[in-house]
Amino acid sequence: MKISLLFPPSWHPSQPYLSLPCLSAFLDQAGVRDHSQRDLNIELLDTVLSKTYGLDVYERLLAKLKHLEQSRTGETGPGSNEHYSRIVASLDRFPHLIDEIEPAKDSLRGEAFYDIDRYRECLFLIDRWLELVSSVYFPTRITVVDNQFAYSIYSSKDIGKAIHDEEQNPYIDLYRRYFLPSIVDENTGLVGVSITATSQIVPGLTLCRLIKEASPDIHVIVGGSIFTRLVDNLRRCERLFEVADGFIVFEGETALLELINQLEGKKDFSKVPNLIYRDNGKVMVNQPFYSENLAHHPAPNYDGFALDRYLAPNTVLPVQFSRGCYYKDCAFCALTLDHQNFRQKDPVKVVDELQSLAQKYETPFFFFTDECLALSPTRRLCNEILKRQFDIKWTAEMRFEKNLSRELLSLMRDAGCHKIVFGLETYNKRMMDFMQKGITQESVRRICSDCVDLGIAVHCYIIVGFPTETEEEALETMNFVLDTKKLNSSYGFSCQPCLFDLEKEAPIMSDPGGYGIQRIMRPAAEDLSLGFFYEVTQGMTPAQAETLYQSVYEKISEVVVELPFNYSMADGLLYIARHHARHAPEYTSVS
Repeated sequence: MKISLLFPPSWHPSQPYLSLPCLSAFLDQAGVRDHSQRDLNIELLDTVLSKTYGLDVYERLLAKLKHLEQSRTGETGPGSNEHYSRIVASLDRFPHLIDEIEPAKDSLRGEAFYDIDRYRECLFLIDRWLELVSSVYFPTRITVVDNQFAYSIYSSKDIGKAIHDEEQNPYIDLYRRYFLPSIVDENTGLVGVSITATSQIVPGLTLCRLIKEASPDIHVIVGGSIFTRLVDNLRRCERLFEVADGFIVFEGETALLELINQLEGKKDFSKVPNLIYRDNGKVMVNQPFYSENLAHHPAPNYDGFALDRYLAPNTVLPVQFSRGCYYKDCAFCALTLDHQNFRQKDPVKVVDELQSLAQKYETPFFFFTDECLALSPTRRLCNEILKRQFDIKWTAEMRFEKNLSRELLSLMRDAGCHKIVFGLETYNKRMMDFMQKGITQESVRRICSDCVDLGIAVHCYIIVGFPTETEEEALETMNFVLDTKKLNSSYGFSCQPCLFDLEKEAPIMSDPGGYGIQRIMRPAAEDLSLGFFYEVTQGMTPAQAETLYQSVYEKISEVVVELPFNYSMADGLLYIARHHARHAPEYTSVS
């Protein structure tokens, strides 16, 4: 039986995603040989960003224009005057864009990537091209990293409509013409589709539907963090089991291997850990949920991924030191649900894996996807890298821990760390305590200063509108970013403001009243909602928080360089590495 693992659109085009390479390596280790993996996200984007596809789009635009000239109705929506205007505008822009789109790809894959003006121009051209392509499927709007449909991705009923809508869903035709024939063949017995972001829900389930229609006997399974957060919803949502035979939630390596064994054997799906499936019309959830032993896991395997098609001049590979979060107390954070407990690999084993990956895929660039690196293992990791004189460049996420010393940061810098991503969330002391962040203003100031001195770039996530937060408290966080010139003017600095979202699995949901939330609501039609509407007893209302968030976002954008650092961590890593190589900065010595 042939196994095919697929990563659907839409995701960032700078680097691959880690989920399938981990599964693929695990299957290799278990002796499962007849399997393949593909990043359809980058393959499909590469197809769309081509002159050949553009000429086909041009014919469709002409046909749509002719149709709308005769039968358009209304001011907005499909078939409307607005739709007609979009088609006319797309045809006007077409002659210029058709000649520019492939050179834009080539520039991003070559030395011109490092020319910031050309880099910016290429991203602009690609965005305009995708807008042009989208006009055929109006009002759908596709971008490099997202999809905007008229349908709600939080409603299984709407999703069911979207994955069948030939007029508004561009992925139906794209899959059929360019990808389905190579996915569905007589030997394929199992297809796994990884859906890890909301931008992948409609494209991913569209793919599942087309595979099942083309070959009903293929067992289609869906994995990824989105449905891990929807376990309870899946129990009551049989509609989704019409396009997939099951969903693997939480971690998938052992589950996928056992599913393969059952498909080749007795087909007793109750033996497959973490599987949600339908049996005689009843949705079954296999519990307790299983957590992997990382000590036995191999390095990820990126074979089969079209690494030369990513829109970057060098390969940046995601890797993983640990799973879960060692802290886990932040009141707002639902990320800890993806991995039920904190586990990590031996640092020496991790360096072995990094060396193997660097040699095999000819790259020194790595992106640690860990929710946050723990301090002591990070020290051992860096010492091992330096002991072997292993020259790599990497970025990772950490916490503003008081024990994150200047000496450790210096060690990380010497071991190749170019950037650290921090979840600041708030700089206000009351909100730090209320969110249970476990950090202090002093630690934040000191660590940011040390990073800049040592030549390590900093990224800060901040949250606007956590329950009970006042406007003054939110502005204190904004002003920390705006007023700390040493930080915001440092090379590679980035900052991403986020509007607070009440997520269904966040710790705050265990005691909403204790956090000033008095009413929680969810539209009845949104049976796949990942969050809730709510009312508060004090602080900013959600509407007030949204208004302030827009202001905070705009003001921070004035001091933060959006491209490339706020656009892509991978692109930013490449820029920082080039900057360091060319300028060889004299870092402040460790005191």
